[in-house]
Amino acid sequence: MMRIEAIVRREKKWEVAGELMRAGIPYTLFDVEGIGGQLGVTQVEGRSFQYPFHEKSAFIIVVPEEDVDRVCRVIVNSAYTGRPGDGKIFVSEVKRSIKIRTAR
Repeated sequence: MMRIEAIVRREKKWEVAGELMRAGIPYTLFDVEGIGGQLGVTQVEGRSFQYPFHEKSAFIIVVPEEDVDRVCRVIVNSAYTGRPGDGKIFVSEVKRSIKIRTAR
């Protein structure tokens, strides 16, 4: 199993969530704050502004390895604006998971 963590613009979260649902991909969604590659700088009408944090949304998705490319495509296609700050996707291996209800 693989874990996909996607950080996207908050204004894109419902579009991404809808596309994941249409594709039958279960996910966990939560709002986060942080500073990415722009280090808190945002361009508005040609002027730069420094913010302590940017508000983003994070998706956590766990899928079989063969589904990783498809899930990433869904996220990229639905989260893309072409502007700095669109987000990032991280993929890592899940070595073990335990279902709480069955303890297995």
